[in-house]
Amino acid sequence: MPSDTNKLTFDMFVAKIHSIFDNLPDYRKFSPNLKYSIKNAALCAFAMFFNQSPSFLSHQRAMQQAHGHNNAQILFGITKIMSDNQTRNLPVCNVFC
Repeated sequence: MPSDTNKLTFDMFVAKIHSIFDNLPDYRKFSPNLKYSIKNAALCAFAMFFNQSPSFLSHQRAMQQAHGHNNAQILFGITKIMSDNQTRNLPVCNVFC
């Protein structure tokens, strides 16, 4: 059985995901229409997969409007919630979604 010092907590896991996503390259051409960073887009896609819910992000947007906060922000550090369709249109989602 692993010792407590070898356990990966959820916070440690999310911190590792952030450090990986911080280094994702952005091959998009600059446009004033770009609303989301690559890191934020990857976090949105990850949150959808992690929660196994294609409507997770729309539910989080509704929660944000109703309560002023959402689980995507609290759990994953997502700064701007993309729409489900925007997330599905990410190049990586064309391969995995």
